[in-house]
Amino acid sequence: MFSLKKQNTASSDEAVEKTKWPTTEVLLVVLVLAINGAWIQWSYNNLIVASNTQSVIAASNIQLQKGQELLDFHLRKIGGALNQFSQRKAVIDTLVNAEGDLTPWLPRLQQSLPTGSQVAILRTFEAPETQYPDVAFRFAELDMINHAKRNEQPLAEINGQKSNNRTMTMVQAVATDSTEEGNSPAVIGVLFARIPVSYLEQALQQKLEPTGQFQLVQSFAKTKPQTVLSVGNGNGPAVDHRLNELWSMRYRAGPDLIKSVKSIPYMVYLSWLAVLLISALGAVWLIRHQRKAVALKTAKAKSRDKNAIMSVELAEEDRDLLAGEASSRSANHQPTDHTSDTKTSSRFSRTPFRAYDIRGLAHQEIDEDFALHLGKALGSKIHQAGGQQIFVGRDGRTSSPELCQALIRGLTGSGIEVLDLGLIPSPLLHYAVATSDDCKNGVIVTASHNSAEYNGFKISLNGQSLTEQEITQLHTDMERAQFQVGQANAHPAPITEQYIDEILSDIALMGEVRMVIDAGNAATSDIAPTLFSEMGCDVIPLYCEVDGTFPNHDPDPSKEINLQDLIAKVKQEQADLGVAFDGDGDRIFVVTESGEIITPDRLLMLFARDIVARNPGTDIVYDVKCTQCRYRDCGQQCPGTDIVYDVKCTRQLGTLISSYGGRPIMWKTGHANMKSKILETGALLGGEYSGHIFFKDRWYGFDDGMLAAARLLEIMSLREQGLDEIFSAFPVLPATPEIRIPVPESKKFAIIQSLIDQGDFQSGTASTIDGLRVDFAKGWGLARASNTGPELTLRFEGETEEVIDQLKMLFKRELEKIDSEINLDF
Repeated sequence: MFSLKKQNTASSDEAVEKTKWPTTEVLLVVLVLAINGAWIQWSYNNLIVASNTQSVIAASNIQLQKGQELLDFHLRKIGGALNQFSQRKAVIDTLVNAEGDLTPWLPRLQQSLPTGSQVAILRTFEAPETQYPDVAFRFAELDMINHAKRNEQPLAEINGQKSNNRTMTMVQAVATDSTEEGNSPAVIGVLFARIPVSYLEQALQQKLEPTGQFQLVQSFAKTKPQTVLSVGNGNGPAVDHRLNELWSMRYRAGPDLIKSVKSIPYMVYLSWLAVLLISALGAVWLIRHQRKAVALKTAKAKSRDKNAIMSVELAEEDRDLLAGEASSRSANHQPTDHTSDTKTSSRFSRTPFRAYDIRGLAHQEIDEDFALHLGKALGSKIHQAGGQQIFVGRDGRTSSPELCQALIRGLTGSGIEVLDLGLIPSPLLHYAVATSDDCKNGVIVTASHNSAEYNGFKISLNGQSLTEQEITQLHTDMERAQFQVGQANAHPAPITEQYIDEILSDIALMGEVRMVIDAGNAATSDIAPTLFSEMGCDVIPLYCEVDGTFPNHDPDPSKEINLQDLIAKVKQEQADLGVAFDGDGDRIFVVTESGEIITPDRLLMLFARDIVARNPGTDIVYDVKCTQCRYRDCGQQCPGTDIVYDVKCTRQLGTLISSYGGRPIMWKTGHANMKSKILETGALLGGEYSGHIFFKDRWYGFDDGMLAAARLLEIMSLREQGLDEIFSAFPVLPATPEIRIPVPESKKFAIIQSLIDQGDFQSGTASTIDGLRVDFAKGWGLARASNTGPELTLRFEGETEEVIDQLKMLFKRELEKIDSEINLDF
């Protein structure tokens, strides 16, 4: 009885444990779910919602900037038209004559403004209501007219309570040229214009993507702000930007934009998964531990019963886990079949085939065999396109003559006639192609600004520089060696005199300029001193003897060390300026009379002001060959006032271009990229921080250092000012020169792509047009892979040197994360 009772007691205890622990396990699962639910809710509110809100605000700021720039463009366009009309001599003469009839001028003023505009031309000595009794002038408009009479330029205002009849009022003073000493010009009239607000609404609707709602808010002191213009719909968080004392622009993102930028950061997913995994493992461990405890307790109870037979089995969960571990160990020790990658051998290295030209080590990567096969590949391509001729030139490097002869043999052996330009700067090749009616193909043997051990080729087919894909295809064609076979000849085709004559016929200087020319013993050594001497300049040559070893300094004026001799010579000779050209003459750097280096982006400021001022913000201005027209009634469709510059240029350049009524376009570095963008936009001017300047105004749109120098002299001559005085008018921020970081050719693009994908630049606005440029409120930084050498190029600009130091540290930190072996010594 006793033993039986004890056995029953043990069985009872086991039954109690079996019924107890399933309930505990359920409670444990509920607890785990509750903890995970609380974590997910917290992380959603504090990580995802906050992150998405910031993403929407960042995207909204980008859209707001687009709207602001577009609105600013149209306002400057209207203001430019009024300003231009106010300077017409005939209008001024009519206002001066008290009996002069202004009525015929009203339609002309109206035609220069948007459709539906109301205009008036007012004399200052007579009240507006008297001159136009049928016009109901508002009090605000009369106040604006009075400000203009005092030669003050009031801000544009929008009037009207109903959205369908609101108008924007703008006024412009008309002043005489004659002034008394110390006094302002005498205001003799006021141009008055009411422009329908619907014009601005339509402009925004047509040019901006329908991503949200744009609002223009007008506010006066002690009055409630009023929304005077609204385009689109949006319900996102509002972002605002003050345009002036009266206006601010507001933007709210629409559903599509909000949806496109909303996301759950992958780190949140990982944190959720980690919490779930840890919780699940913890729960499994507790359940296993408790079940083992129950099994052990039951086994001990049974052992006390003599009739009980202890049988302890391995828990099913343990078997599964061990099986998993054993399986894992077995998998980890499976033999691996290591196979070596097979590499196909190439006859010609891919390294010289860069983004917009071919460039590499002479006698190693680029030799006569390379040039011969390149000539055959080019000749075959020209033949397939139906061409028969090509211009060929070379620079002054020691390896250029032999490479050029091999190239010509390849071309003529493909049946293509060669027009041999001889030793020339690159701009003369582009000039020959641009001015020829029969031949639109050209190639020059040059490594541009690279040092003496390099050489390469710049190629133009059908009047355009080759794209990166087309250059890559040339390598494929050279490897396949399936060439057109033919027989043709090479003929001398001198172009220098024609080039000089056309520049002299376009540019005339007022007075003599004393200048130092540093040709760097490169391709401009002969032509540059000749050109500027014939232009009437007192030329002091420096290193103007062709020597392909470049014994004095590398032909790269973008490096400050290579300009030191020029600076010293300008000061010694008391010259008005110094100019330095690179190895093939398509780049320019300028030194003032005091020895200050004018970086090319500041040079672009001067050229932009000159060109936009002469070509006001309108689609119809005078073109390359038109010297007569100045106004809309010219009747010719001429290029617009877009100005293109590269990502390395100062942000002040874009601001200045906009302030003069032009449209700034930031684009990729590289002469081929710039040329294609200029062609696409019809821009009159383009330029790069490295010194390439492209003129489409009165010229052909290719980069030419000598033409840029001639245009600079023209501006100096007309203004009768020294360069120091001229450039003192342009804003300057502290900035670094180009910082060059050596990296292997094979790694440079991958490093930049990793920086784009992984870089943490906090509140900065990233642009990936070319490399990575990150703009902040007080400065910007750029990192990109050089297309011309095994290096990264960086540049920084900030409001203070302290800001630049912070930007440097930020980029250093992010680059070191990607590759700790990079020597970031800056």
